[in-house]
Amino acid sequence: MRTAPPVQVRSHGVGWCLLQSLLFALAVAALVAWCLLHLERSAWPAGPAALLAGVIAWRLLRAGSVDLAWDGTVWQTDGVTGQVDLMLDVAGLMLVRLRPVPSGPARWIALSRRDTGAADHALRVALYARAPVASDAAAELWRNP
Repeated sequence: MRTAPPVQVRSHGVGWCLLQSLLFALAVAALVAWCLLHLERSAWPAGPAALLAGVIAWRLLRAGSVDLAWDGTVWQTDGVTGQVDLMLDVAGLMLVRLRPVPSGPARWIALSRRDTGAADHALRVALYARAPVASDAAAELWRNP
């Protein structure tokens, strides 16, 4: 079986960071408005609280660029090898989870068509292709069906 061709992309993650910041701001706005309305007060401070929460989340979540590469046998991001799972693929936006091998915390990488550019098709092929099976394990499967 042929494997997917090697591919390398760089994610800037700006859209993902913006979405997370927006969700955090909306959650803070809802919480502040609920508390104020529960105390029978005006809910107007929820707006500034949401703005402040969004700015803080943006500053804390802002990540640098991440390089994701497939060399035909293993996935790698910034020198860490692992297994990649495609978690979301919607309208030109992909969310990928890299689970380091042998262990370590999972790394989430957001990719847009702007990030992937001409490598978009090759990346999708690599993400959707089956992972290569080690030759010893494959041989064992054929011997003992």
